Amino acid sequence: MNKKIKKIAENKQVYKYTVETFITTFLCAYFMVSIFNLLAHIEDEIFYTSLEFLQADGSGSFWGLLVAIAFIMLLLTALIYLFPKFNLIANTLTISAVLLAFILMYKSDTSQYYMYFAVMLVIAIVLIYATEKKCFSFIKDDFSTGIMWGAVAAFGLIFAFITGAIGVYRYLTYSTPNFDFGLFCNMFYNMAETGLPNVTSERDMFLSHFAVHFSPIYYVMLPFYYLFPSPITLQILQAIVIYSGIIPIVLIARKRGISTRITSIIALLYAAYPAISAGTFYDLHENCFLVPLLLWVFYFYEQKKYIPLAIFSVLTLLVKEDAFIYLVIFALYLLISEKNLKIGLPIAIVPVIYFVVVSTLMQEYGTGIMSGRFGNMIYDSEDGLLGVIKTILLNPGYTLSQIFATSANNTNKLKYLIQLLLPLGFMVFATKKISRFLLLAPILLNILTMYKYQPDITFQYSFGISAFLFYLVIMNVADMQPSFSREYLTKFAVVAAVLMFTVVAVPKYSSYIEKYEKNKEIYSRLDYVLEEVLPEDASVTCSTFLLAHIADRDTIYELNYHKENKEYKTDTEYIVLDIRSGYAKASLEAAEFFCSKGYTEFYKEEGAVLILVDENFNAN
Repeated sequence: MNKKIKKIAENKQVYKYTVETFITTFLCAYFMVSIFNLLAHIEDEIFYTSLEFLQADGSGSFWGLLVAIAFIMLLLTALIYLFPKFNLIANTLTISAVLLAFILMYKSDTSQYYMYFAVMLVIAIVLIYATEKKCFSFIKDDFSTGIMWGAVAAFGLIFAFITGAIGVYRYLTYSTPNFDFGLFCNMFYNMAETGLPNVTSERDMFLSHFAVHFSPIYYVMLPFYYLFPSPITLQILQAIVIYSGIIPIVLIARKRGISTRITSIIALLYAAYPAISAGTFYDLHENCFLVPLLLWVFYFYEQKKYIPLAIFSVLTLLVKEDAFIYLVIFALYLLISEKNLKIGLPIAIVPVIYFVVVSTLMQEYGTGIMSGRFGNMIYDSEDGLLGVIKTILLNPGYTLSQIFATSANNTNKLKYLIQLLLPLGFMVFATKKISRFLLLAPILLNILTMYKYQPDITFQYSFGISAFLFYLVIMNVADMQPSFSREYLTKFAVVAAVLMFTVVAVPKYSSYIEKYEKNKEIYSRLDYVLEEVLPEDASVTCSTFLLAHIADRDTIYELNYHKENKEYKTDTEYIVLDIRSGYAKASLEAAEFFCSKGYTEFYKEEGAVLILVDENFNAN
């Protein structure tokens, strides 16, 4: 008993109630009460995003809220008094602020980025105080590598599961169009059958996908698809591919001497980075391979293991005909920053030669490369992508005018840059080595174009850029001494990334699951008709959202593109039309046309699908 009295006496000597104590305990209490208040109404139709929330909550609760805040303040003050060495306020303030931010973001519409920015401003201020007070200092800077890899695995699996589930439920809810999923389902079916990447629904003719994009890297996925031949396999594989990049992220960080704790934070940052998860929202693309392959290139360069470096550089080239540009940018960095001619020159020269050869072959035997997306930067169309380089070198004023300009005269490019850089805590700029800014050059690929989908994190065009940004972040963090800056910036970045993931990905995850549960009966009927009623070996023209589900056949076309002189072609045995709500009007109009050309009704599932057949097809 005497020892307890002595301890309390010692606490009295240490403890001093100040204005800071009042403010911090008030904020903690306010955040905590707000959390409980919002959770109590989280499923209400009227939520905090409406001023009517105050009326729904009831004015009488105002005094109850003040009483609750006062009670929690007293409780926190007592705990500080009894346990002055536990850093209670800094830890509680951080946790409560972040939890409140998550709840606010949970119901925030994806267009309400102003809310996200406002929340991050509050978090930034809270973290300044909390970092200064050494919050979570009980977590050692260098804990065991086993714990680190356990944490890394957990981060990767959690975010890969959510991202993969979004893709899977997009397919299960018949939300995946021909572009860009149905055509790949048809391609993988043909690859499994013949070994060739042939497809009919991509350019409304039978051709190799490599005539459009030269992407032999898809053969890496083929063995898994062969074992589990389903479109769901492709969605899951894409999530696995992009999140496999977490392994080289960790290895690069450790090679650079970063502690296991900060490495774990960077791994979480990578897992939550919105441009990586959101890049899968429009289904499968070969670009997903760019993230892990480029990170492995960076890692093997760091390790000075040049044979694996060469192998992964070649694999990067096999992703797409334009992937060479990423290696050239990395080579320029090596030549200028590292003065490494031995490695830099081959990495620069070989990809350029590869691109010239592949683009020439595609021009001769395929559809050519898509230089038209940079049409705003090309004066003479015959120059192709070389015209972009000419414009950049000869007309810098015009080039600068295009960085933020958009065809719709909006702020999408500025928003895109913020979405890329804010979740990284702007750490890409935290260096005194000017040459490192060369690693930011890939961003120009997405902001010097008027093609609206490229400066948009919900499309696949940011995968390559993301690899460069993380490499730059790791190098900059490694150069920071263990100090306030490193602690603050990494904590801020990971909170910013996870919160934006909450804004961008979580609503899609929950909405697709809700959509599936709500319309499960319709999807079940669609599955039955398309799998059991429609002959599996017949040629088909179908609505875009049905195509992925019946792509395992030699001949299949998307209805909207299967036209000649603006009139539907009638060269397939079956016409499969989506007559769900929202699609029925256009589909029934198409049905009238086909019936006038001799097609008759084969099967109709009311409110789901209509199948027409040309009974004289074989005779024709």
